[in-house]
Amino acid sequence: MFEAQVRVPLSFSHRLEGFGSESQKVHEHTWDVAVTLATAALDQRGASVDFVGLKKDLAELLEPYQGKFLNDCEAFHELQPTAERIAIWVAEKLEKTYPGLIRAVTVGTGEEWARFILEGS
Repeated sequence: MFEAQVRVPLSFSHRLEGFGSESQKVHEHTWDVAVTLATAALDQRGASVDFVGLKKDLAELLEPYQGKFLNDCEAFHELQPTAERIAIWVAEKLEKTYPGLIRAVTVGTGEEWARFILEGS
């Protein structure tokens, strides 16, 4: 089994209810969004994934949210934009393009992060 991962930074602001006074205020982050794919075999080129294509797809998915207040974005109107929910959202969106290949999505920084692991991975 091979795993391959790409990372794209996401800069945004948000506000979270129920996490304490600092989180309830609007605050900014730049988090890495990392997508891990798993494949059982290499392609004819000897690669497990097209890194350039995957990174492009992830960057295009995140682009509309760069520099935005996530609480106002349609994807997070009903849900708080926590690292966990961002990871789930990314996984659900990319699973359409990479069916059965997404193993995990990790969102955060080197010290603080959340990882969504897809069932069956």
